Amino acid sequence: MMRILLFALVATSLLSKAAADHDSGADWAWHVVSAGLDESRVALYRRAELIGIFNFSCDLTGAADGAADDNGASMELAQPDTHPQGLLVLKCNVGAHSQHLAIIDPTRKSGQVVFTETGSYFATWEIQDGELWISYDRPCETGPSVDCPDGYETLFVRYPPES
Repeated sequence: MMRILLFALVATSLLSKAAADHDSGADWAWHVVSAGLDESRVALYRRAELIGIFNFSCDLTGAADGAADDNGASMELAQPDTHPQGLLVLKCNVGAHSQHLAIIDPTRKSGQVVFTETGSYFATWEIQDGELWISYDRPCETGPSVDCPDGYETLFVRYPPES
C-alpha cells in the first residue's frame, strides 16, 4: 500500500510539473520532464491539453525545444508535406556512442511513438523535396568486406513508409 501511495505522489508531481511548463497558446508544445543517462521523459501538449508523457530509454539531457545540444540530443518539429501540422522528432544518446531517433505524430489520438530506430553511431533526419528521410547506421550483415570496408552500412528510410 505504501509503494502505491508513493508511486501516486511521484506521478502526480511529474504531471503537475509537466502541466506547468508549456505554452498553452501554442498548437503543439513539448518539453523534457526528466532526463538521465538511461531514461528520459517528454510531455506533449495540444494547446492546453496534455496528450501524453513519453518514456525513452536514452539521454535527452541538454536538449532544448528546437535545438540540439553538444552531445546530439534534440527535439524538433519536422513538417513534411504528408504532415503539415508537424511531427515531433526526438534524437537522443544511448550508451557510449549510439543514437536513438523517435517520431511522435501529435495528430494521432493514440498518443504513441510512430517510428523508432537506433543507429550504432548515428541516427539523423532531414526534409528532402517535402519528404521526411531518416538515416542511421548498423553493422553490415557480412561484417567488414570489400562492399562494407568499415563494417557498418548506412540505411535511408522515408517516413511515412510507402504503402
